[in-house]
Amino acid sequence: MFNAIRKSILTSALIAGCLIPLVASSAVRPQLTRIVAYAQDKETPVEIINDSEETYLVQSWLEDLNGSDSNIPLVLTPPVIKLGGKTEGKLRLVVLPAEIPQDRESVYWLSLQEIPPKAKSEEAENKLVIAIRSRLKVFVRPQGLNEKGASQAVKSLRWEVEREGGKVWLKAVNPSSYYISFGKLELKVGGGKSVTLEDKINMPSPMGSQRYLVPKAFVGKSATLTYSAVNDYGGAGDELSQKVSF
Repeated sequence: MFNAIRKSILTSALIAGCLIPLVASSAVRPQLTRIVAYAQDKETPVEIINDSEETYLVQSWLEDLNGSDSNIPLVLTPPVIKLGGKTEGKLRLVVLPAEIPQDRESVYWLSLQEIPPKAKSEEAENKLVIAIRSRLKVFVRPQGLNEKGASQAVKSLRWEVEREGGKVWLKAVNPSSYYISFGKLELKVGGGKSVTLEDKINMPSPMGSQRYLVPKAFVGKSATLTYSAVNDYGGAGDELSQKVSF
């Protein structure tokens, strides 16, 4: 039901946007681009910042990677927080250790929906102010998984080439206990230009795999694959490369 309400609000905003001038800018943002929560920690802070001069309400919620907010093994408080202009606030995440996978990392979405203040003038009332939603991943780790293991996981990837339906795919096989987020995932032939694989945002899951569509220009050729993983702080790790024949 919660998802249905949010969709209804979004639909109304889109319709209204066709009728009156639009003002859209993000006022509230998370301090980090990703959150790592450990089962053994009492809580994990999530710091948010209001860059505007106005007071905003911020609504927050959790979903799994499929967009469902049911059976999430995390507690997020408070669900709504008030932030004055140019101030910072803090949310708290608590992991329910018994309800998460014990042999691998799990990932959830944390959404932050800013609720702007009411219009203060007649001119402002004739404008539609879009409330921006920020979204970041929360990586949850059980006892025994750590930052060092996460940073090394990309080195264990195995790459395979698959053909299906007239298309060629590059498959990343991940034997580790961690999700791998690519900072770079590129192909290059000889002295040509490097091409980023469009679906690099998709993560190879722990003890699973993920396929990436190979551009037609590379089919039938030998290319250099260059890739790197995003670390716990949102930065890029060391680059790795290998030859791949399509």
